[in-house]
Amino acid sequence: MNIGQAIQMAVNYANEGQLDQAEKILHDIIAANDSFHPAYHLLGQLAFQRRQNDMAVQYFHQATVLDGNIAEYHRDLGEVFFYQRKPKEALAAVNRAIQINSNDPKSHLVAGNALINIGAWDQAIKAFEKAINLGSNNDFAHNNLGSLYEIYNRLKDAKHQFELAIKLNKGNVIAKNNLAKMLIAEGEIETAKELLNEAIKIKPEYITAHNNLSVLKKYKEGDEHIDILESLLNDVEKMPVDSRIRLHFNLGKVYADLEDYDKAFYHYQSSNKLSRATYKYDDAYVWETAEKIKTTFSKNNVERPEISENNNPSPIFVVGMPRSGSSLIEQILSSHSMVHAGGELPILGELVHERIGNFPDDVKNVSDDELKDIGNGYLKRIRGLNPEAQFIVDKMPGNYKYAGLITKIFPEAFIVNTNRNPLDCCVSNYTQLFLQAVPYANDLGELGRYFNIYSGLMDHWRSILPDGVLFDISYENVVADLEGEARKLIDFVGLEWEEECISFYKNKGTVRTASAAQVRKPIYKSSVEKWRVYEKHLDPLFDALGLSKLDMN
Repeated sequence: MNIGQAIQMAVNYANEGQLDQAEKILHDIIAANDSFHPAYHLLGQLAFQRRQNDMAVQYFHQATVLDGNIAEYHRDLGEVFFYQRKPKEALAAVNRAIQINSNDPKSHLVAGNALINIGAWDQAIKAFEKAINLGSNNDFAHNNLGSLYEIYNRLKDAKHQFELAIKLNKGNVIAKNNLAKMLIAEGEIETAKELLNEAIKIKPEYITAHNNLSVLKKYKEGDEHIDILESLLNDVEKMPVDSRIRLHFNLGKVYADLEDYDKAFYHYQSSNKLSRATYKYDDAYVWETAEKIKTTFSKNNVERPEISENNNPSPIFVVGMPRSGSSLIEQILSSHSMVHAGGELPILGELVHERIGNFPDDVKNVSDDELKDIGNGYLKRIRGLNPEAQFIVDKMPGNYKYAGLITKIFPEAFIVNTNRNPLDCCVSNYTQLFLQAVPYANDLGELGRYFNIYSGLMDHWRSILPDGVLFDISYENVVADLEGEARKLIDFVGLEWEEECISFYKNKGTVRTASAAQVRKPIYKSSVEKWRVYEKHLDPLFDALGLSKLDMN
């Protein structure tokens, strides 16, 4: 048997799943001819299939040394580097593959994955688009492209890519989950439920699908999903940290629905402790920054600029603590025909970082003209969201830090601060799995101290901002008198009343926050005083907030 026949036999064994036999033949080939690079490449593929990534790298690297002009060798080396979480090495290898053969769709797919991991999203989009245009029928090329489109607010394109991924592979649970999240944001709750149930049926251990379904349902005794989630606890210590966080959170929701609040709190606390161990957070630094903001902005330096022509759209900044009712307020506002919901926009924070630098220390070095440029840059970017809107709501909660700056750079901006009972607000944060990390939300003491920092800064803004800039609205008051509070809100921004504002749950706009499902329902009172079911577990929160349980009873 010649070497060509031997390598073909090894390939046949590999295709049949007889990896040991294939590997033996390949080692025999190398013993006879240690420069036969196809044998090293196939050994690399076998090692990769067995998840022996270090060994796969050695074999693929040796194949490239023996013949550096075969694109597949560099591409496969790059793919293993990607799975080893070495995106720079992956990119270097796959770029060499593309130099040799730019028409291989898989090379562009691997490049796209690596580019995502180094944050080069624009380039990653081009890589996935190239892979697809070259005829890649890889469902993850479509799924990953969809995720990037979603980041860039290209929502229709994102949705289409998720649908194509599912069409190519009905078992792609990640694409089903991603499409379901988009449908939740659009208010298509029942279709989203179907997709998530399908994903769980295909892969019961896919916890992310359970998480997204959990906000759409109320668990009852006998729910088969409870058994699945409980069974996953048997292997919880072997799971990646993110999966452990999600599993405990989901079981917290299960037992809260079943009104077993001690067991619910145990799981919420377990989830939060795991989350808190993954990052550094210094609440003393946050407090110092808030004090610097107060010193930087005084009553004498928050004059509003003169109104200029063509200033539309006017921004409405809805600020406050997360879980304080900001999504509800955005929906009330955007149900008006003249108002568009922008969601949680990172634009202002990005511009402050780019143009000012270290906030608030560097504000003193910025001229009025430079501040005006920041305002114009912001308006230009939000105008693209809806060029016809008179007002656009930006509900990034943390923009409360910039209230003084907002007043200085936007002639017609409004700031709406959403207030909620501090205990309810903090407990709601603690029992919420956010779409993006909220660093202070995973420890009750830190959460309470952050609430006080936020509250103190808002007191400062109330004392110095010009009349007509800041409007406080209470979640509890909105629950008690929706129409009365909604009328005050609409009047504050200078608009005529429209009845649609109290039918906000019928608003077809996209809501891309943790509250996306809740704001699709008429207003409900069950979230008021909800902290009481966890009262005996909340001593660290009471202490941090400076509250006494006696005062709350």
